[in-house]
Parts: sequence; C-alpha cells; structure tokens
Amino acid sequence: MSESPYFQHYERKTMARLVKIATNIFARNGIDFANAKRAGGWTNATWLADGRALRLSIKPGSEAIRREARLAALLPLDTGYPTILETGVTEGYEWSLSMEIAGESLGQVWHGLNWNERITALRQLWQKAQAVHSVEISAAAYLSRHQAWFNVINPEQASVQAAGLAHQGILSAHQVDILDNALFRYWTALSKAGCVLNHGDLTLDNAIWNEGRVVALLDFEFAVIAPAELDLNELVKCAFGPGETGDPPPDPDGACWEQLQQAVTDLAMPVLDHQGGNDLLLGYAILLELWLLVDWLAHPEGEGPFEQWQPYRRLVSLVDGKGGYLAPILALNRRRQAASRRASTL
Repeated sequence: MSESPYFQHYERKTMARLVKIATNIFARNGIDFANAKRAGGWTNATWLADGRALRLSIKPGSEAIRREARLAALLPLDTGYPTILETGVTEGYEWSLSMEIAGESLGQVWHGLNWNERITALRQLWQKAQAVHSVEISAAAYLSRHQAWFNVINPEQASVQAAGLAHQGILSAHQVDILDNALFRYWTALSKAGCVLNHGDLTLDNAIWNEGRVVALLDFEFAVIAPAELDLNELVKCAFGPGETGDPPPDPDGACWEQLQQAVTDLAMPVLDHQGGNDLLLGYAILLELWLLVDWLAHPEGEGPFEQWQPYRRLVSLVDGKGGYLAPILALNRRRQAASRRASTL
C-alpha cells in the first residue's frame, strides 16, 4: 500500500529495533550496515547494500514476506522478480534477503519521464502484470489472498463506511446512493467473474525502471486471486485519474495526454470485454479510494485539507453518477459491446 500516512508514524516508533535487526542480518552476510541505503516502502522497511536488498516487516507476527518468497517461485521470469537468498524471523519480525535489482522505483522517476517514456512504462508495467495473470491459480491459491487488501467484506460494510463519510459532511447523501448502487452492481458482477492471480498493489512504486524500461515488478505480499480488473484499475488511474500539481510534462495542445490515454485504453479493452467488466473496474476503483480516504481521515497529520487529498478527489469523481474519470473508458467499452451484439444478430 503506497498511500497511507499511518505507516510513517508506525515506522518512527519501531525504527530503532528494525535497524538493529537489519544490522545483524547484513553482518552475517559480511555487509556493513553503515553502507546500507534506505529504500522506499510503507508496509515494510527496506535497505539496499552491496547488491543485496533486505525487506523487514514493520509489524511482528506477519507471514506476508515469507509467503511472498514462496509465491516468487511460481512467477514467470518476465516479471523480473529478484532472486531470494534467505528468509527468516527475528524477534517476531519476518524478513527476506534478495539480490538487488538495478534501477529506481518507477514512482520516484515518473515526474521526470517524458510522454513517450511514460507510455512505454505503462505498457511494460501491464505486460508484467499480464505475466502474473498467467500463473496457474491452483498453484498460487494457498500463497495468495482471496480478497484485496482494501476490499470490505460485503455491501453492508461498504455502506457503513460511506454513511460515515456522509455523517462527517465529506460525501452527500446523493453521492452515497450512487456509491451504493455502483457497488451493488460490482458484487453482482464479482459473483460471476473469472479470476486470475493479481499483483494486488500495482502502483508505480512497486515497479523498477532502469535504462528506459520497466525491468521488475516487486512486492507481491498483497497478491490476490480476483478478476484482472483489480490490477487494471491502477493502470487506468495513471492515465485518467486526477493529476497531481506540477504534473504532467508540457503538452500545449493535449495531444500527448491523449496518446497516453489511448495507449492505456488499448490495454484495457480486452480485459473489460465481458459482461460485468465495467462494473468490476468501477467497483474496484471506488473500494480502493473509499478505503484510502477513511484511512487518511483516521491519520490526517500533515496531510492538509481533505479536499486536496488524492483519494478524496478520485472518490468524488467516481460518484458523480457517470463514472467520473473512468467515464471515457466505460463509455467506449459500452459502445464496443453494443456494436458486437448488433453484429452477432446480423
């Protein structure tokens, strides 16, 4: 998960213990911790040193990192997942030591990429996601989740969360009604949908960019068996979601932005081309932003007015009754499916 401020505060509370554990693990492998560089990560603390990467859980008692290490053996080489050297548990904190993948987080370099590089990056990110989707479900079932980390259990639970936002004056009653209706359609579609192994947290931060290409997809602790629309939501959000201040690169006539959106649209259409595809994409988008907004509201320190938060901006867009920022994708898919039905009757 890459957007919860909660982990920042948890990290400060436990960092001294984690540093001690990391120091000892590196030392056993002949590596001086003084040479280690802290890498990104919210649910885990990560250090890089001497061609090695150490991931250490910030919560004791977890098994996610070791489960991911076992899942890694099933992943196609195309995902670029690093070689696991060792796993273990120290003082209740699990960890894994792997070979380091050269490059930088795609999320870190994204603002410096030009339009062509962004298009290339998103295409290659989806190629790696598709490699994950090709894994045999029966082999991955016991090593993956069967519910996304942000997913509530049922429509009633989601309605309670949405009603809470209405009670706080963050959403209107009308917006809550739209949200409830969209999620009702989502759960209906979900009960009939085909599933694949999803990465489960397909953000830019979980991909490595090196020398002009995406070379690896990392952090599979949230891998989940679900419809492919779950992963697709993250990809579509990069092209259609509300942007950040100061981004994207210069594009005077909007042509470059249109090319990026068209590239993502071309990737999305085959996934959505089935009954319920639109409802699944919109449902996953709403559930993710709903979870993030509720979480941010619980830990708002230093985040500024909630009206400026990305989860709020995205959720408000999605409950406009038309699909919000997903509307172009959803409308095109409806037109394509209608045309296909007409052609089949001729």
